Amino acid sequence: MENHVLLNNDSTALGVESGKLQLVLATADKNQWGRNYIPMFIPGIYGISKTLGNAGTSRVMRWTPTATNNTEYKVTVLVYKEQDWGFFGPNLSSLTVSYTSDASATAAEITAGITSAINAIGAYWGITATDGATYVDVTSNTTVPQNINVLNSGAGSATVAQQTAFVKPYGLATYLQALGLTTATTGAVYHSYEFSFGQPSDSGRAGIVSSNVNQTIWVNAASTTLVGLLDAFIAAPFTSPAAFTLERE
Repeated sequence: MENHVLLNNDSTALGVESGKLQLVLATADKNQWGRNYIPMFIPGIYGISKTLGNAGTSRVMRWTPTATNNTEYKVTVLVYKEQDWGFFGPNLSSLTVSYTSDASATAAEITAGITSAINAIGAYWGITATDGATYVDVTSNTTVPQNINVLNSGAGSATVAQQTAFVKPYGLATYLQALGLTTATTGAVYHSYEFSFGQPSDSGRAGIVSSNVNQTIWVNAASTTLVGLLDAFIAAPFTSPAAFTLERE
């Protein structure tokens, strides 16, 4: 994909040639490079940012019923699929399951019934229920990624509380592969380095910027040497960090 490039190998080096920030690639990274990377003219860089990759954390909501005889219990799960944003925000779906207790109700009976009902259809919605005997934990799927909320929507009394907060994943290999960066290592997490810079004009007048360009470099988080080089550059882009030399023409 244009202006998105991917680096997997720690042997890749950072340097400057003719006033341009350039990357010296390891062999394994060269195959996907091609037209995606534009050498960045150092004086033209006006914006640099880094976003840390993370594997994400599933949200866990706990539903705890109070056992009452011959009572219908309902649980509604709201599913926010955050990759499917529409005009009014993320795509929102909901599912409701129910269980009616018998004449000698116990919490274990109720949680088992609700857990079974959620898991019967949960795979389609990307959620999982776990029976804790006195409560049910409902867990979201971070692969999609998505967030959830749980509501008690029946006559039966129950409390709902968050156990684990949702953290949206970022920089997953599956996402990068979908972008067309097919050499992303499955299971790996990538940091992104986003550069905004002006390209020198081709008109022959030095210093005239003809266009603004955004470029994102995705770096395997396990490539600690390369991560360190890029971190040093964005911390002090014009002061020649010890790891390499930056010169302004």
